Amino acid sequence: MKNYILLIFVLIASLCQAEHNVKLYYEQIENGYNIYADNNEFCPVSIKIDFTVKNLNIEGGNNTVYIVNAKEKKQLLTTLKVSKTGKAYKFSYTYLTNYGENNNKTYDKDYVYNLPFNTSNEFKVYQGYNGAFSHKNEFALDFTMPVGTEIMAIREGIVIKVIEKNNRNCGKKECEKFNNFIIIYHPDGTFAEYTHIKKNGSEVKVGDKVSKGQRIGYSGNVGWSTGPHLHLVIFNQNLNGRETLKTKFKTGDGNNIEYLVEKKDYSRQY
Repeated sequence: MKNYILLIFVLIASLCQAEHNVKLYYEQIENGYNIYADNNEFCPVSIKIDFTVKNLNIEGGNNTVYIVNAKEKKQLLTTLKVSKTGKAYKFSYTYLTNYGENNNKTYDKDYVYNLPFNTSNEFKVYQGYNGAFSHKNEFALDFTMPVGTEIMAIREGIVIKVIEKNNRNCGKKECEKFNNFIIIYHPDGTFAEYTHIKKNGSEVKVGDKVSKGQRIGYSGNVGWSTGPHLHLVIFNQNLNGRETLKTKFKTGDGNNIEYLVEKKDYSRQY
């Protein structure tokens, strides 16, 4: 009996909000296929693949989460091998992607961040962790500041996404789609998002390496916003959503290390 091959590929887009610049593909090998990925993002990407197979064994099992390195080409994810030679075989798959290393547990829990504004400035945390308006069950911070205030990087990293085209705002969640923001990937696998920047208010672009304290843009009043402010969140990105993180900051002259509290003013003199 001659072998015959029936290949069925069913690809779905990412189920997360962002679209990720990742390509999955295969190459035929003896008695099976290698599954590869190209990651064109500037941070690692997690991929979960759900295979449907006939007469093929999946190395590592099904619904496995793979981490593809930043800017990696042709990273081998898994291999499908024929189970019974001489029998027909086929496969299809769907997949889910997202930024970062899914379930990252190795991040630096003791890292101390800079305040996100320039030296000699002072601003109020209008809404803090688990705030009643839009921070429910979220470790996020809102700093009240005038439009055009310089935003400084709280930590070194690499820019992975910039949206700065929007100029609309309102106080309802429906305006979240108009948010302008900068996302920076940190060396320990965490991310920071700086949100509500002004239209064309970014001074960095995707792929830029930034240093701690570097100016990255200007604050605004864009998107889901009822007044000029900077929304800041540090998080781990998992396949199905974010794990926001409670983090400490240097305040005052830099010798104070603390969690920021709602309705309190903080100055930066370092």
